[in-house]
Amino acid sequence: MKCPNCAFDNSDDSRFCENCGQPLERACPNCGQAVPAVAKFCKNCGYNFVGQAPSAPATVPRSAGLEAMRRAAPSDMARKILADRERTEGERKRVTALFTDIVGSTSLAEAMDPEDWREIVGGAHQRVSAAVYAFEGTIAQLLGDGVLAFFGAPLTHEDDPERAIRAALAILESIRSYGDELVAAGRVPHFQVRVGLNTGLVVVGNIGSDLHMEYLAVGDTVNLAARVQTAADPDTVLITEDTQRLTSSLFEFEDRGRIAVKGKSGEIHVFRVLSERKGAARARGIAGLDSPMVGRRREAATLLQILADLRHGHGAVAAIIGEAGLGKSRLIAELRRQDQAAAGGTPLRWVEGRCLSYGSTMAHHLSTEILRGLVGVPPDATPKEAQSALQATLEQTLPNESDDVYPYLAHLLGLELPEEAAARVKYLDGPALQARYIASYARLIRALCATSPTVIVCEDLHWADPSSVELGRHILPIVGEAALAVVLVSRAEKDSPGWKLIQTARDTAGAGALEIHLAPLTEADTQELVQNLLEIGSLPEDLQLLIRTRAEGNPFFVEEVLRMLIDQGVLQRQGDDWRLTGEVESLEIPDTLQGVLAARIDRLPEEAKRTLQVASVIGRTFQVRVLEEVLQQQTRPGRS
Repeated sequence: MKCPNCAFDNSDDSRFCENCGQPLERACPNCGQAVPAVAKFCKNCGYNFVGQAPSAPATVPRSAGLEAMRRAAPSDMARKILADRERTEGERKRVTALFTDIVGSTSLAEAMDPEDWREIVGGAHQRVSAAVYAFEGTIAQLLGDGVLAFFGAPLTHEDDPERAIRAALAILESIRSYGDELVAAGRVPHFQVRVGLNTGLVVVGNIGSDLHMEYLAVGDTVNLAARVQTAADPDTVLITEDTQRLTSSLFEFEDRGRIAVKGKSGEIHVFRVLSERKGAARARGIAGLDSPMVGRRREAATLLQILADLRHGHGAVAAIIGEAGLGKSRLIAELRRQDQAAAGGTPLRWVEGRCLSYGSTMAHHLSTEILRGLVGVPPDATPKEAQSALQATLEQTLPNESDDVYPYLAHLLGLELPEEAAARVKYLDGPALQARYIASYARLIRALCATSPTVIVCEDLHWADPSSVELGRHILPIVGEAALAVVLVSRAEKDSPGWKLIQTARDTAGAGALEIHLAPLTEADTQELVQNLLEIGSLPEDLQLLIRTRAEGNPFFVEEVLRMLIDQGVLQRQGDDWRLTGEVESLEIPDTLQGVLAARIDRLPEEAKRTLQVASVIGRTFQVRVLEEVLQQQTRPGRS
């Protein structure tokens, strides 16, 4: 599919241009059907796009009901849902339910022609669904003027509460703009929505071919989201404590205390979402507790040697590979801490870029993050500040080449260009523009490495966007000729686009490629971690054994199990010590781990997932023949 903005030839299933990030689909203004941006007519209703300004917002469809909203779901997302719908039916899923409603809709509707009101509501629903789908949520129901969406069912991600909040903030921003348009046109005196979120369990029912999803709420998950929404102020997002606890490090909140809601016997604790914390990463560890790094001395020593060689001008690529929670990011943090604490030596420039689980369709997200770090642009910088930082860096490092490099790096950062510079970019086709990005990026990195040895860290590479990967594959060879170390941090997901960078490092001559595969901690290391965190050596042996058994050598799991015991009051601090104040016969999986595990399980092949589900019912420990017999019984004729 050719991009109408830059002419880049994208794959047929692309929703956004892999080169410039522009949307490749739009909603038909007549029927709501998703259509390619280059289409002249809607394939569903025949609407004529000829003469329509491509950059203008689509006219609100006359019928933007639930079916039209679902038809607008991205094609790749719809395929995922429909491919998994049979094995998803009947599953218990921990989801974040999002409920949004139009403020004062009854009084607004009474003052308007019903057809006009339906058109306005349809426009609002379009904007809500666009925000939900952008973060791979699912539209479940239309309830009057409200919309119910799920994050975590039927598609599961390890960060669904975060996705839900980001979608809610996007809904507010989009509806503000829409409301301003409606008010300016004199169609309504005001137009606002409010959003409520709650995290809990649902049982997923049948998913039809039109993406319609039935569900059974467990623990009043959906009803509570609706009640919280009604308690929210106009143009705000209100969430329950269960959702806030899982996202506390990523957003700014206002504690609104405990409120009474209809249908609940007790009060519930709620928070208003204020904004995203720019540059924030998901928190690890337990507030107030810390431990020296455990069980990674050999790996740290190897990486420190790479830094020592870097100071002598020898570049390298190091890949740190391991499952979620094994301490990949902690190893990088410890490496940086030890490097900065070391006395003497040439100071290193550290630049880190982090991929997002929902960022694979965000063209050049990783390469832009790293570029901002290279030129010193903070996360909350304005476009003008970013422009000044880029110009200053280029004038300092490439004074004679700045005019040749600036237009392409500024364009990559999404900055507005002067007319002459914009003309140099505008008429380049996709491959030519990508080549300019790569050449300019490489010239900047070489120049920076000449002034100071540089370490570039690519975090969560398994979520990298394809355009950044392609750029990175051309940058990696620089390590063979400059004082540059590139550290690739990834899970062992060999089918992800980011894995191509690790393969490129293996095949690049002179790259000095090194791979470090992290293994689970030993039982002795796990015990040391627990004792370091709690600063005690007298934790009951049966509890230590229980923690070691459940965590299975995963440091993140250890920390989250301890956090859960502290939150439940089973472990309490008394002075400088910790005391066990209750009996611990079993340990549930903490909420913070539910998403990680559920997302991994959902990625398994059907047969493996069914086997795991059966095994979980039998128990944690069992004989293989028992599992085999149960599976055989399920596959016999007459059994389902």
